[in-house]
Amino acid sequence: MLARSVLVTPLLLALAGPSFAQTTPAAPATEPIAAPGKAPDACRLLPQADLEALFPSRPITAKGPTLSPIYRGPQYAESCMYSVKLPSSTSKLEFARFASITVIRWDGIAKGRETPAQAFASIKGTREKVAADPKITLKLEPLSGVGDEAFLETSSSSVVIRARKDDLIYAVSLDLYSEQTTPNALALARQAAARWQGGAGMVDTPQQVATNSAVTVPADTRPSSVAPVEQWPDACALLSPEEVKAAFPGMTISEPRKLMGKITHESRENRQEALPNPIGCQFDAKRTVEKDGKRTIELNQIQVSVRNVAANEDLSKRWFQSAIKVSEAKTPVAGLGDEAALDIMNRIHIRKGLTTVDVRVSGGERDQALHAEAKARVGELAKIVAGRLK
Repeated sequence: MLARSVLVTPLLLALAGPSFAQTTPAAPATEPIAAPGKAPDACRLLPQADLEALFPSRPITAKGPTLSPIYRGPQYAESCMYSVKLPSSTSKLEFARFASITVIRWDGIAKGRETPAQAFASIKGTREKVAADPKITLKLEPLSGVGDEAFLETSSSSVVIRARKDDLIYAVSLDLYSEQTTPNALALARQAAARWQGGAGMVDTPQQVATNSAVTVPADTRPSSVAPVEQWPDACALLSPEEVKAAFPGMTISEPRKLMGKITHESRENRQEALPNPIGCQFDAKRTVEKDGKRTIELNQIQVSVRNVAANEDLSKRWFQSAIKVSEAKTPVAGLGDEAALDIMNRIHIRKGLTTVDVRVSGGERDQALHAEAKARVGELAKIVAGRLK
């Protein structure tokens, strides 16, 4: 039998009188045991222990009962709510989902107006009218095995089971989370029905709620923001050593140094995937010259980098704008891909379709003539690279 605590308000104690101090004789384990008092108690219809069984190892916070309006007569716990912390499917964060039960009607204070069955039929008819509105996403389905009659409501945000057991009408609500939501709501609604008996009120039941071994985290169905690895170009295939040599005559060109990379598919558990081709390719261009009777080495570094291959063109445009903003590429360059810009580091950013690359020639930063020469050369090389982008 599940252990649970019963919170009884002073007002309810006063109304119940000395019966609360009496001990009810134990009944056979297979039969309900009559509980003191006949008023419903929402937090006993849906105790925290049931949620702990359905959401194992998850933090659960009881929000406490809400009492029925005093004008109806003797007050009772009309509703009870809990928050359950659940993992996000798209990040490391956790967020709260809510579970609640509400007593819609109890014959103890509603007797004489209409029968419980008539009242339930009226509630169902009203909900069917709401579901018929094309502006509202709400699906109603008949439900068996919960009390005397019940139906299931599914919206874009929650699952609600409205049920009648004898003279009690109640609703169990769970915020949508995963495919476990509807079975969980059904298990809670059945337990609530088992804890109520017309004429006797709240009863204890030996029936235990079904237990989940784990909480199912919904799959992350978002499309990737990056293109598949096979669509990423080979940075070293965009510019050859011979083309670098032609742009730097009289200089020794090194073998290209390749930089490999990975792409990250962001989700709750980020997944990395190695790219088959290098995303960076660097050449050194050197020569020895005499200046003022001294031998010095002039060095230029030529870099081609594949910065991104987006999943769609909108993302590609956004990432390109972000890149040129960060690098202060304020000088547009015409005739290269779909758009291009030169930054203060003598680097040309190029976007063509889904692909963004940059080409940089460094060297001569302290020599105005050499820097001007490097600037001219980066434009020549960028044309070659842009011509090879698909």
